[in-house]
This record gives sequence, structure tokens and C-alpha cells, in this order.
Amino acid sequence: MKMFLKKQNGFENAYPGFWRRYRVFLGIVLGILLVDQATKFWAVDSLTEGFQGLSGFSAKAKKFLNDVPEPGHQGYHYRPRAGAQVEVVDDYLRFAYAENTGAAFSLFADWPEKRRRWFFHIISMVAVVFVLYLQRALPKVASRKEVWIRLGLPLVLGGALGNYIDRLARGFVVDFIQAHWQNKMSWPTFNIADMAISVGMACVILDAFVRKETKR
Repeated sequence: MKMFLKKQNGFENAYPGFWRRYRVFLGIVLGILLVDQATKFWAVDSLTEGFQGLSGFSAKAKKFLNDVPEPGHQGYHYRPRAGAQVEVVDDYLRFAYAENTGAAFSLFADWPEKRRRWFFHIISMVAVVFVLYLQRALPKVASRKEVWIRLGLPLVLGGALGNYIDRLARGFVVDFIQAHWQNKMSWPTFNIADMAISVGMACVILDAFVRKETKR
């Protein structure tokens, strides 16, 4: 612990400007990544038979990241447990396991696998570069005028990286949040990363209406 704190202090002393400018940004990105991957791990552990016969976090984490089974029952890599659903709000919100080979909210899921894989690799890299470019273009000293875009950019990046990690590690995205209306109408199953991307994009769009650029 002392060695970690020493290295962290050394980084802050060596790059004080970088740390002051990006610490909130990086904190939000890392927070989204941790929450996203932790909740997906919980979904596989609690709602599927994917970790059946395994004990201990390390064994489950290894299978979650590196040892993904081939599709089996109804095309699932991790077979959902019979009746394994968590009703969060009756008639409106539940947790139920799903796998998504497409983008957020199952977009492009019907594309051929090879085409879909390359598309997501390219679009993920473009999104990362674009978000970092916008973040770098912001003034070094934060102000209240930029609060929406400074919140939106790391949310978008954290969500994009969360789903991209899924595609790299497993080839599909784990979804588990189902919003519905009395089982008559439902929204496509999503996850924390999808939520972060949606909220982040809303913040960026709101910034375009609220913040006025100052002419030099």
C-alpha cells in the first residue's frame, strides 16, 4: 500500500497538470467500468449456470474473462437458470439474463459475425479517440459552463469501453436489465454501460444548447 501511494504521489508530482485536468474524467470512466463489469459478473453468477461447479472468485473471474463456452441452449453461451429473474419493481423493472451480439439495445445484432466484429472494433476506437479529442479541447480550468459536457464525455467513454471489453473477452455483451410495462410492452434488455452511454450523450446534447462558445 505504501509503495502504491508512493508511485501515485510520484506520478502527481511528475505530471501535476495532467492529474489536475483529468482526475475527475478518469475517475468517472474507471467507476463506470468497475460498476459495469461487476454487475455483469453478478448477472452471470446469479442468473445463469455459467459458473456451476466453480467455487471462489478467481475461478469464476477466469471463466468470465477467458474461458467462454460455446453457444448451447437456445444460442446462449451462459445458460440462464430456469425461472432466475429478480423483480425490482413489479410490472415495470426486472433483472433477467440476456446476451447481445449487437450494439446498445441490440442494434446491428442481425449482421454477419465477421462484419459485425470489424464494425465494432472500428467504431469503438473512433469513439474513444473522438471523446479524448473533445476532452482535450476543453479549457484547462473547469467552469460551471462546461458541467454537462465534462460529465457526459467520461460517461460515454466508460460505457463504450465497458461493452468493448465484453466483445473482446467474450464476443458478446451481457445484458440483464429489462424495463417493461406489465409484460405487455418492453424495452430491449440493456446494462449499466448502455445507461452510461445514453445519459452521457444526453448530457453532451444538452451542453450544445446550454453552453455558448466565447469568441476570442
